[in-house]
Amino acid sequence: MSTETTTETREFIIVGQDQGSSYLLWDVAPSPTDATKRTMALEEIEIDAHDAFGSVHLEHATSARAAVDQLLSTLREQSGLDDYPLSPASQLESYQADPEPQPVTEPAPEPEPYGKAHALSATRDAGYQVKASSVPGTATFSVDGLPVRSTTSTRDRVRAGVINSGLDWPMSNVLVKIDPIGTDGDDVTSVGTSGLDLAIACTVLAAAGQLPSDSLAGVAMVGELGLDGGVRVPYGLPGTVRAIAAGGTTAVLVPNSAVEDAVTAGVRAIGVGSLDEALAVLAGQWHHPQDCAHCSDGPVSPHQPCTPAGLCPTCQSSSPAPF
Repeated sequence: MSTETTTETREFIIVGQDQGSSYLLWDVAPSPTDATKRTMALEEIEIDAHDAFGSVHLEHATSARAAVDQLLSTLREQSGLDDYPLSPASQLESYQADPEPQPVTEPAPEPEPYGKAHALSATRDAGYQVKASSVPGTATFSVDGLPVRSTTSTRDRVRAGVINSGLDWPMSNVLVKIDPIGTDGDDVTSVGTSGLDLAIACTVLAAAGQLPSDSLAGVAMVGELGLDGGVRVPYGLPGTVRAIAAGGTTAVLVPNSAVEDAVTAGVRAIGVGSLDEALAVLAGQWHHPQDCAHCSDGPVSPHQPCTPAGLCPTCQSSSPAPF
């Protein structure tokens, strides 16, 4: 593997204000290399810059200084002035920093983030199957089955929650389908659809291979995702958990503060405070019955657990349930 350095160009984000005869530099920094993080960063920066009567520019250069100098050259030509300097009030810390050589390494092959997964969730009115697929193609994220007014906000919360939890968003064509249980596939029409966020995020990550898909078996998930990856209590959670229990589910992941409300529905409620905690619960099989025959000897590979509603494939030939 080569460790030589290079002066190859990269993209820089420059934020500041054109003052007519000079440019007030507020900040300059390399763009995130991850396409999703870059898009989200630009959206946030452009909003902040617009609110402060500034603008955002993108330049490809070998350093922050070179990127700003390129922008000044362009603005000088546009203004028709012989001299178009940086304003004395500019923030020059990043501009004056010495460029860091970028190591040239052979990229490690990445596993193809393609697969399928499904999980259980609910609103206060009904239970739902949340199905996710990650397939080759342009990196997109679609959610089918939610009310139109909820789709965009759901996508934004889930994607931001995953990324801000330090996880990789799959660079593939991600499709999530929300199907009501026990119907002919009508779309979700009830209020409180933000409670499906946690299940959507976990199925997407499982479909992309970042979580064993079998670890979603035997548990439902109800929780709204914050942009920081925190799990919040959605509208109508007690009724939601009752809908889950009515469908035969015996274990449910809920926000920490909602555990007491959830157990009144007669289910095993497991509290989580963040998406990271939920993934740890699922990957560690902590949602399975404590005396599950397959978990009793320590960590095991993902499996379909036994529940009071039915035996797992391994135990279907014996009765009663092994717990």
